[in-house]
Amino acid sequence: MGKKMGTAALFLGAFLLALAALSKFYMYDRVAVVPLNNQSTTILATVPGADAEYLDAAAGLKTVTGPLKSTQLVGGDVKLSKQASKDVGRDVAVWSDYNCTDAPDFNCAGSKTPLSATNDVVAFDVRTGESVAWKGTKNEANGKVTSPMPYEGLFYKFPFDTQKKTYMWWDTTLKKATPAKYVGEGKVKGIKVYKFVQTIAPIKTGTIDVPGSLVGSDKATVTADEVYSDVRSFSIEPVTGAPFGVVDNQDTYLEVNGERGATLTKASLRMTDASVQALKDQYGSKISQLKIVKTWIPVGGTVLGLVLIGLGVLSRRGGSSHGASEANKGELVGSR
Repeated sequence: MGKKMGTAALFLGAFLLALAALSKFYMYDRVAVVPLNNQSTTILATVPGADAEYLDAAAGLKTVTGPLKSTQLVGGDVKLSKQASKDVGRDVAVWSDYNCTDAPDFNCAGSKTPLSATNDVVAFDVRTGESVAWKGTKNEANGKVTSPMPYEGLFYKFPFDTQKKTYMWWDTTLKKATPAKYVGEGKVKGIKVYKFVQTIAPIKTGTIDVPGSLVGSDKATVTADEVYSDVRSFSIEPVTGAPFGVVDNQDTYLEVNGERGATLTKASLRMTDASVQALKDQYGSKISQLKIVKTWIPVGGTVLGLVLIGLGVLSRRGGSSHGASEANKGELVGSR
């Protein structure tokens, strides 16, 4: 390699090192963000043969056993996202979330009242997924509206570059975040995932006046405690933080003086295969982009850049030594 080639190798090596640093510390932050205009539908349903048990008000407060479906409709609001970002001084996304649970044939977009439903407007950091306090947040459940709603922890997804540690995840029933602990790795449709489990031990969430027959009493009306528990499992794709699988094991029931009464809802709901595939299709290209920007370009650029710089330095030194030898040879010949 001549002196000119050595100089070219030095410049190209320096360029690759700069590109590697730019990719890791600048480009990655531009790619690792959620879309402000996100639109998605995710469905969790009981596994065939593992029916839920729930108290159906429409059926005269009778306990019903059968399949259930929970439909989550998420919509990003670009205008509100820009306004929230301006208000709080950081990059924020504002997504609305309508979650409706009822029998599989129930129309969540219809006029009938579902077994349960919540409506949330959440502001969160576009990179970490952490909820952000903002005046436009809102929660609507059981006919009660709270705005602004003091959301905390994660609501929609885990952060980009998810780590093997405990995260705080928002629970819509408790209206607070509780720990989701890392428990191991796995695979979903051939993609590596990190597994997390959020465990909520039985806890009183309120009281309600119900017919005594629901809690084993002869009285016409009894004030009973509403008790709630849940074990929520997440399969998180770590590059994007997207949930590639969710299993929700909820148990809500009435209790009087420590004695369990009627079950309000007891179900194990699992993200459907169609929803998992839709998430894989949505995030597949994003996973590749992030890996290229965060790992392949920085590592490959650094290694190749250092190799080229090394070759360039050696070439220039070799060229200089060769030139000096030729000069000395000329002097010796001329002295004869």
